[in-house]
Amino acid sequence: MTGRRSAALQAAEGWFRDRDWRIFPFQRAVWRACLDGRSGLLHASTGAGKTYAVWFAALLRALCCGPTAGPPGIRVIWITPMRALAADTARSLLEPLASLQPAWEVGVRTADTTAAQRARQAGRLPQALVTTPESLSLLLARTGPASSHFITARWTARCASGWRSD
Repeated sequence: MTGRRSAALQAAEGWFRDRDWRIFPFQRAVWRACLDGRSGLLHASTGAGKTYAVWFAALLRALCCGPTAGPPGIRVIWITPMRALAADTARSLLEPLASLQPAWEVGVRTADTTAAQRARQAGRLPQALVTTPESLSLLLARTGPASSHFITARWTARCASGWRSD
């Protein structure tokens, strides 16, 4: 995994460099912890880069494991405390996908999700789902095919609090 790890880290660094953005030491620390298989708690001020610290950790882990590792389906459940934050979070998560995980999709599931979107998600969840605690509870309480979608999840991020890696 060392060769893949190095290539994944270089891809992340390149993405930040292309935007003239600085990678903060705490972001690198989160990435290394995740790549080592550890879970953790991240506390930093608003606007400090928490979202990309945790999101890139999940992307890097997926890059290191290879595109065919495990069955297709949801990989990341991103829990945000308020539905107002879900759309902003999803936009942030979408931005690096074209460069790092072009086959991945990001979806949102909140009380604002349309019936058409809910119907699509009942058949197949995206690789990354941004949701609220209430909406996640409803999804987990379902029976039938939709309830089995979560067996492929490898990562849970709770907005502004922590992450859990398998």
